[in-house]
Amino acid sequence: MSSQTATNEVINALNALYQGTSLAEREQANAWLEQFQKTAQAWTISDAILGTAELGLEPKLFAAQTLRNKIIGDFAELGDQGALSLRDSLVTHLRNARNGPQPLITQLCLSLADLAVQLGAWADPFSDMTSTFLSDPDSVSCLLEFFAVLPEEALNERIMLGSEFYAQRSAALLTQRASDLIQLLVQCLQQADLKADAHTRVLVCFTSWLKNGEITLIMIQNTPLLELAFAALKADDDAVFDTAVDAICGIIYETRLDRDDEPAIVQVKNATVERQLIPQLTAVAAQMRADTQVSDGDEERMQGYCRVFTEAGEAWVHRIVLGITMFEPLVGALVDCMRFQNLDVIAMMFDFWNTLADRTISYTTSCDPARRTLGVVFETIIDVIIGHLKYPVSYDANDAHGGMTAKERDEFREFRHNIGDVLKDCVRVVGQTNALAIPYNIIVTGIENTAQLPWQDIEAALFALRAMGAEIDPTENDMLPKIMDMFARFPSHPKLRYAATLVIGRYTEWTHEHPQYVQFQLNYIAEGFKLREVAAASAQSLKYLCQDCSKYLAEHWSELLKFFNEVVASGTLDEGDVMDFSAALAHVVNAVPAPGTAPAIEAFCMPVGQELGVLLQQQSQQQQQTSQPELSEAARQQIALLLDRLGVFLRYVNVEGNESAELLISRIISEAWPLANTALQRMPADPRVSESIAKFIRVLVEFYTGVLRSFASQITDAVVTAFRQSGLSVYLWVARRILNVSHALAAEESVSLQIVTSMVAQLSDAALSVFQTTSFSDIPETTEDYFRLIERAMETAPGYMVATPSFPFVFQAAIAALDVNHYHAQMAVLYAWSQILGPTNRHIRMAQDRRSPTTGSSSAPASPRRPQHSIQQETYPIEQITELCVKDGFDLAGKLLHGLLRHFDRETVSEAVEVFVALTAIVSDGPNMAKAQLGKPPLPTMYEWVQAMLAQLPESSFPTAEKQTFLAELSNHIQSRRWSQIKMLVSDTAAVFWRRNKA
Repeated sequence: MSSQTATNEVINALNALYQGTSLAEREQANAWLEQFQKTAQAWTISDAILGTAELGLEPKLFAAQTLRNKIIGDFAELGDQGALSLRDSLVTHLRNARNGPQPLITQLCLSLADLAVQLGAWADPFSDMTSTFLSDPDSVSCLLEFFAVLPEEALNERIMLGSEFYAQRSAALLTQRASDLIQLLVQCLQQADLKADAHTRVLVCFTSWLKNGEITLIMIQNTPLLELAFAALKADDDAVFDTAVDAICGIIYETRLDRDDEPAIVQVKNATVERQLIPQLTAVAAQMRADTQVSDGDEERMQGYCRVFTEAGEAWVHRIVLGITMFEPLVGALVDCMRFQNLDVIAMMFDFWNTLADRTISYTTSCDPARRTLGVVFETIIDVIIGHLKYPVSYDANDAHGGMTAKERDEFREFRHNIGDVLKDCVRVVGQTNALAIPYNIIVTGIENTAQLPWQDIEAALFALRAMGAEIDPTENDMLPKIMDMFARFPSHPKLRYAATLVIGRYTEWTHEHPQYVQFQLNYIAEGFKLREVAAASAQSLKYLCQDCSKYLAEHWSELLKFFNEVVASGTLDEGDVMDFSAALAHVVNAVPAPGTAPAIEAFCMPVGQELGVLLQQQSQQQQQTSQPELSEAARQQIALLLDRLGVFLRYVNVEGNESAELLISRIISEAWPLANTALQRMPADPRVSESIAKFIRVLVEFYTGVLRSFASQITDAVVTAFRQSGLSVYLWVARRILNVSHALAAEESVSLQIVTSMVAQLSDAALSVFQTTSFSDIPETTEDYFRLIERAMETAPGYMVATPSFPFVFQAAIAALDVNHYHAQMAVLYAWSQILGPTNRHIRMAQDRRSPTTGSSSAPASPRRPQHSIQQETYPIEQITELCVKDGFDLAGKLLHGLLRHFDRETVSEAVEVFVALTAIVSDGPNMAKAQLGKPPLPTMYEWVQAMLAQLPESSFPTAEKQTFLAELSNHIQSRRWSQIKMLVSDTAAVFWRRNKA
């Protein structure tokens, strides 16, 4: 095919892509063009398109992008002479495009920059490009664009360079030329015949090198670049303004003091801050206050100013504390930025206020003038924050009527909690009494003027009181008594009642130290249960009041229980609130004197068990009398709620040392389990009921292990049966909880281990059946819970697990499960592999160290993810696991390598590499150790496996030269047993492959 014909085909495909009338036509054209870009012919065709004057922007832009992608991915195809020829051609194209569209100029500059980074034969790109473009005023913008993108492309992760070459090339292109660049930029500023946007392009270029770390403060001393940046900040053009912000932030960052700074550097930094930046920023603060775009709510403008002042505050925070007088204009600007009404913008300042508070506390005392000055600042911030905490008038309105969307409401609630952390910082500097006084005064004013002050003002102050709670001492006696007394005359507005109730719940530790308020607060909370809008807050606050003040509420136990039953029967509370109330009652029971504890427990638990029994009896009768044996949805929900209620109560009640209460709890559990088991047998596939039963079982196994010993096997059998019938992952979840207490399920540990091992084996049989018919990716929760169960089982009883007949099938399923494409499921499978292979590998290393002390352990692969119990080699199933690794290792290695290169989440790579290295070590040394022979190392089996796998990868994704290098290094590391080097090799190779093929 001739060059002209090929060029025409590309042009036709581009026309079809951009102008095609059907989706199929456009998709076909796109696929053809993508394939074309991978061909060797794309070099010459793209170059020809760029040299054809009559072609428009779209084909030339495609050609430039193609060349750039090939320079990055296929640079080796060129050779030095081909690359130099391409450089000359690109320079010509760039010169011809100097007055053309900016996107084409940028793409050509990117191609040249990528070429310069990789082409060592291009000795001096700086001088070559400068001599070519600087003499022509119309071409200077191309030169500045090239130098602007060069630092960014030097850091382009898609460009594959050896570390030594990269260090040398980066120094030659950037570090050694930074001073020359400054001179060039100054020369451009002084050149009068340049294009109108030349100063902006100088600023962009300067900022790029500054962000890259190549330019220092000393280099820009006595140059107009700093003034240029601040002058550009006055521009109306948003792009120029943003560039100025980047430049100023970069300059400010360079003024941060470092411990390694020499005295001369410190002097330059301090002089720059004091003599240049502080005066300039003072002027910027005045500019910001007068900027109409800010007052009109321009987010980009506000964000730019906020970035500048926040960068300065964070860079100079210690200077601010130690020399507040000089920096008061900056602090004032930061306070003004906090007044911006755009909540996303001010969020960037939260870390600064936290740091400033930390430094203020560390560097000053309460008598220090700086502390007093900054205290006033933080008092102002409290006022500003309370203003931001106010609910918008549109908060409750429907979106269709101009209100906030559900997403916006969620974001506002999250913002309130985040800015609440800044309030805590304010309390630390201002002092708890002064801090509490600010919202208190707002509330008092609001109560006295409820007709004039919107409820949002009072609610915001109440939220502030709650947010400050973490920094308030329980012995505070100045403001909190006034605040608590204030609630007695509080408005009846439901939102204010809700907020006030939560404030009471936040300060229950304070109430414990001031018991005279217990009765009032209990009554106040109880009244809230009558209002549906307040019930949730009442339940939460009552839980904390009962938890922290239980000894003062014990005498009210009967009243509380009666009230609980009334409120639950009324339907006011949702399920979560009922659980909070149940937990509250348990805390009170714990404070009831011993003779009354058992009756109190019985009064709560027995009605629950009786109602549960009645519901299950109704279902039994329905099964006998009707053709529809299923309970109604409401009845099943009630069964689940009763189980939750009983479980929460048993979770928090504490009867240790109370013999009569312990006996009662044992009887309650013995009677409750058959009811729960009946529900499990009849409704194993009901998601709500199954979840409640699983949580109930978890409470039993974690807090009442001794009680359930007599029916532990019943529980494990029930869990297995329910999973077989339903396939719900919640049963795998609770099985793992049972494994956590496996040592205590029977009087003898061996019996306990047999119980749980049998449970896991049976669950495995059922799970493997599911996995045979369903893709792991289609059931990610089941996959995750099952392999977390296997991980725990291998940690708890590896010998028992490996000895089960199903373990070889578990091993194979774990290999297949590496294809799962969900992050949490991937991690669970990899953690299981870590637990299967990690200890085996560790025991092999230990045995080698004992038999050959000179080998040491420095080259051993990393230990498993979590510390292991000490298990003697003789009892650990090294031989069995090694045999499985040798038998199925090729498949396992293939899945690991495929996942590392293709589809594993990048967050899982470290764990996957650990598993790969452990497998390598086991198949290399395990067969000899299993036979108790140390002899000559075996053939590098893993090398042969990896070699076969890499042979299947196409040249375009993994070039032959790179495969050969990788295999040679792998073979060398295996032979010398340098496992840590294999880890680095595989990690680096996977990263390079991923960047090349996923970019």
